[in-house]
Amino acid sequence: MAQFQHRIDEMTDDSGFLGLVDPHAYTSFVGADWTLEGLFERVESQMRQRTMLLWGTGGEEQWRIDLSDSPVDPGLPIIRQIAGPITVTRGELVVVNLDTVTMAAQFADSTVGDDRDIYGSGLELPNGDYICTISQLTDPEEDRTHEGPDFHLQLQAGRTSLWLEVPWSEL
Repeated sequence: MAQFQHRIDEMTDDSGFLGLVDPHAYTSFVGADWTLEGLFERVESQMRQRTMLLWGTGGEEQWRIDLSDSPVDPGLPIIRQIAGPITVTRGELVVVNLDTVTMAAQFADSTVGDDRDIYGSGLELPNGDYICTISQLTDPEEDRTHEGPDFHLQLQAGRTSLWLEVPWSEL
């Protein structure tokens, strides 16, 4: 795989959750009357199928996100870090916020990829299994200590343990 570096300059997060999704494999529609509990059951089921990773951000912010096959810049602080598995089935992953996930859960004609052009959040990758290491580099409850990204997502070919629940979540 050729080296890649992608930046999302401003991802709105009004719910305290971000995610990485294969928009072609993730089953998004839950129903018009979905509940948060039902939605998180769907998300956790999809995480076990490696179609999505969803994590808590610790706050509601405008996030800067770097995606790369390289590790975090060693000059940046890592507040917390976790790795999870995701599979690319049709050459693309999309970074999403929970608002996008809930819209796709409620409306059959919406998908988790609907906002990719708004945020510049689509990423082309070869099909296959990946390990995504998510590093949170800023604490939303503290003053910024650097001008770098808030999150760094490192994607490398490989497999790792499944996520059984949404990490860094208080729900």
